[in-house]
Amino acid sequence: MSLPSQPASRIVSTVLRLVLAAVWLAAGLLKIGDPAGMVRSVRAFRILPEALVHPVAYGVPFLEISLGVLLLVGLAVRVTASVSALMLAMYIAAIASAAARGLHIDCGCFSSGGDLGAGAPTHYTSELIRDSLLLLVAVLLAWRPSGYLAADRLLDRPVDLGIPADGDLPDGSDAAPEGDDTLTDDGPRSDADGLESIKK
Repeated sequence: MSLPSQPASRIVSTVLRLVLAAVWLAAGLLKIGDPAGMVRSVRAFRILPEALVHPVAYGVPFLEISLGVLLLVGLAVRVTASVSALMLAMYIAAIASAAARGLHIDCGCFSSGGDLGAGAPTHYTSELIRDSLLLLVAVLLAWRPSGYLAADRLLDRPVDLGIPADGDLPDGSDAAPEGDDTLTDDGPRSDADGLESIKK
């Protein structure tokens, strides 16, 4: 199977990057205004010790927004996609653990989560499918980070030093520093070769 052409690969990479950026921005912005809800969400999983519940609950929305902004502008795409994949893998593991332990909770991925009422349904299957697809997007983006509309492309451009292709400097002087061997068609000519030619 042949790889896609470069323009097609860049288009796909750009779409994946913008989709993942939108997901992180939406998730972070919806959480950041409800820190108490985030504390309930983190605590409901019953994984972290109580000393870490508040730091994680307060820090996750800011991390998600930071990832979204970096992906949106296309800065450090490979690193950001790799961190995104790690976070999504952790989310998947946490949701799967809650389901396996028979917990009745809302993951709080895009809202205030926590323990659900007796009659409220869980959505573990759809949440796992969604996060698995996003994990695939992050992995593909880490593999092919080059896309359009990305700050990385501007930073990767070669610097133009203004030196013409013929090697002459802008002031007309020779590019070779003083003391260098004189070049001939046959290769470098040393001072000893010059003296031999004079004797002849």
